[in-house]
Amino acid sequence: MIIFRYALLRGIRNPASMAVNCIIPIILMFIRPFWIDGATGFFFIAFAVMSGAYLMSLSILTDKTDGAIVRILAAPITMRRYLTENLLACMVPLLVQVLLVSLLGVALYDWGLTLSIVVFLCYTVLTLASVAMAFAWHCLFKSKDASNAGFGFIVTLMAFLSGFIFPLEVFPGIIQYIGAIFPAYWTARALHYVLETGVINGVFWTSIAAMLVFAAAFLLYGSKRRIV
Repeated sequence: MIIFRYALLRGIRNPASMAVNCIIPIILMFIRPFWIDGATGFFFIAFAVMSGAYLMSLSILTDKTDGAIVRILAAPITMRRYLTENLLACMVPLLVQVLLVSLLGVALYDWGLTLSIVVFLCYTVLTLASVAMAFAWHCLFKSKDASNAGFGFIVTLMAFLSGFIFPLEVFPGIIQYIGAIFPAYWTARALHYVLETGVINGVFWTSIAAMLVFAAAFLLYGSKRRIV
């Protein structure tokens, strides 16, 4: 697991990554109005997960642009091993963040067992989908500047069309459903439903399944792209 340890250390030593993966989510959990009125806090955590996934996986693009991946693969290391260990290293800090959010919700806002499990499961699956999406995204670019600019636009679009910030009903017609092409839409759908009804049923599990499908599709696409 040499690549895993190296990728993990490289990610957590990045100040921006550490801020998004640890400091900001903890601060957000202590801002009480975010968690009392509406789902504002849940949106910010989802945004932190997606941004953290992008920042943690940026090392793959860095290895690609500076030629380090060629030297790495010259050793007895397969591409599958390189990608698997890098993606696992991306997920570890994010899963720690998700666990902290769930525990702080219980401690600070008396989340019940159902809600804490729902939050943990939703953000865990979102983490997987976000890491897979970031990986597929990096495979499209040859420079970090282009990747950063494009991803910033995509995240902004997801924020507006996911249903976290504005109710989807405020958008006309088919625009309400465009957000369904992003994992964040299904996260918002699952959380909103459980928060409103207190019930875990087919709507919730359909949303979880949709995020898993996205994760599989992104991983499949990224694995088929040449990154050397």
